[in-house]
Amino acid sequence: MTVATANRHVLHMSEQLNQVELNFNNTIIHSRLQQFDKKVKDSGLSIKLGYKGEEDYYFEDRKLSIGPGRYLIVNRHTKFECYLNAQKPVEAFCLYLSKSIILETAHTLQSSHRDLLENFWDPTNQEPRFLEKVYRTDENELGRYLEQIRPALERNQLLDLNAFFHTLAEKLILSQGVINQQIENISSSRRSTREELYRRLCIARQYILDNYYKDIQLEELAKEAMLSKFHLLRSYREAFGVTPYRQVLNLRLKRSLQLLQEGHTLEDIALSLGFSDRRSFTKAFKKVFGCAPSVKRAAFVKQNNVRVIQNQEAHLHQRVCW
Repeated sequence: MTVATANRHVLHMSEQLNQVELNFNNTIIHSRLQQFDKKVKDSGLSIKLGYKGEEDYYFEDRKLSIGPGRYLIVNRHTKFECYLNAQKPVEAFCLYLSKSIILETAHTLQSSHRDLLENFWDPTNQEPRFLEKVYRTDENELGRYLEQIRPALERNQLLDLNAFFHTLAEKLILSQGVINQQIENISSSRRSTREELYRRLCIARQYILDNYYKDIQLEELAKEAMLSKFHLLRSYREAFGVTPYRQVLNLRLKRSLQLLQEGHTLEDIALSLGFSDRRSFTKAFKKVFGCAPSVKRAAFVKQNNVRVIQNQEAHLHQRVCW
């Protein structure tokens, strides 16, 4: 039986995945499955990037699911199970990294990013361990790189594999170095406790990222993270440098800039982003950006008009040249 078909640099696999050990090195796999039942006893280090549909992974007593806009890190030698029984094919990309490329990249980065790697990786140790959880692709440097490279993986574009895997390893290590700093900022004496707290805080943060335009109550966040309100507030600020309320406000105001540029009214923006009214939106906007949203929108309109005129002039110039 053919285990996989290679189209340039991506291995396309379906039911054959049931018969192979998932411990590849420096390999890109594009899976397309409807039924899957696999117990992995000794996995390779991998980044599982959701594409179409949703996959469920089970790690002892934890269930982690990935879909579009999400990815999962699985450490080398980890045990897990994966079940899938879908009506439509579920697709994902799995990117495997070798131990040698991780050690080489970590060693190279240590000299130029010593502060970042100081508590994350000791060159006298073996391969570093990464925090196994589901990440949003917009929450760190690695996720943004995965979104950037995903269209090339979809189209099977020719890749410089050596450069690709080194860049992937670099983004993974640097992103995890930032995460490690956030974990270390949590005031608990035991590393295992800080990691578990961080996982729960990330659940609250992802809830905020998904629902920032709604009326989010602290009780909701505490329930999602399975923490007390006081514990959530203190630990969230320690890890991420802002309170949950401030993060909600920052996300709303960031989105408001996009809506202003698109020409939406202040009333519509305030309503769609969860502000009580136009006045409260204007007050929050002015406090952060130093001007009223109406002034910012007028500036956007002017920029857009200039851009339209420039495009018209360029088009006219082309016609004259012809």
